[in-house]
Amino acid sequence: MAYDYLTRVSLNRPVTNKEASRRVDVHKPVADEATDAYTVFAMNDIYLEICDGSYRQQGWGLLAFLVGFPAFAFLAGFCIQSAVVDTPAMVRSGEQGMFSAGMWVLAAINLLCCALTVAMLLRDCFNYRHKAVRFNRQTRMVYAFRHNGRGGVISVPWDKAFFYPHRLPSNSMAGGAPTLMRCFVLDDTGKKIVDTFSFGARTVNGADESTPIGKQVLYQIQANFEFIRRYMEQGPDAVPKVERYLARGPSLRASISVWFYGLGAVASAGGAMRILTLLVSAPMFLLSILHYIAQLTSREPVWPAEIEAACGNAQPTVATVA
Repeated sequence: MAYDYLTRVSLNRPVTNKEASRRVDVHKPVADEATDAYTVFAMNDIYLEICDGSYRQQGWGLLAFLVGFPAFAFLAGFCIQSAVVDTPAMVRSGEQGMFSAGMWVLAAINLLCCALTVAMLLRDCFNYRHKAVRFNRQTRMVYAFRHNGRGGVISVPWDKAFFYPHRLPSNSMAGGAPTLMRCFVLDDTGKKIVDTFSFGARTVNGADESTPIGKQVLYQIQANFEFIRRYMEQGPDAVPKVERYLARGPSLRASISVWFYGLGAVASAGGAMRILTLLVSAPMFLLSILHYIAQLTSREPVWPAEIEAACGNAQPTVATVA
């Protein structure tokens, strides 16, 4: 079992038929268009560096901690006080022992929930500012950053990697089914999953993928992967110019740009869509601030020397960062 940010993914198992049916052939186009979808950190003749699938989610764990920890801590304190302090008015004399035991159980559950919110906090803060994925067209390797130091990078050959659009279970709080590109690293037999990572654009699909709207939302993920695929198969001249690169360091302006990316196009539709953008602007601005705080408290990821050497120690081509 592995966690990709807050998503749990089963490992050491065979690829399911559903996953196999969604596998992408890297030698064939997956979309008519190719778009960087504001996911690129750097690009040159040797490698393309893309954000991981959780980059835009940074701040959710911090929000869960800020809201959940005080609430669960208060409930735990209340339960402990109720269990310790004599409360004859609350229970009949013969039931005090059972009542106290129940309060201790509830206190333990709330304390576990406190620990869970701390774990979610550490997914955002005091971690890494980003966990990028490099696509090296010279060595035809894919490198996924996990952590600094020894064993901190997943390496898989481009031609052997198992890429597919991963549609997570639908979540009413998220507004639908989160969807992103995932890579499975398979064992030597090519049948068993030994590792995984996600990368690039992330959407929430509130419709079934068989419907026109559902297909359109899925197409955003496919078009972003097509950008990567064309780069790897044909080179940087085969993809559209990247106008805006993601910032490597903390920047409130960059965090706002990440969360508000694409919102202007929605507002330009006018009518109800403009009203919708106004309604979501306030919570998105809050999430932008939380994203920035997570960036401020986290460490800079450092690629190992051997990965930098494999990438030719090339200086990335960068554009103006929003």
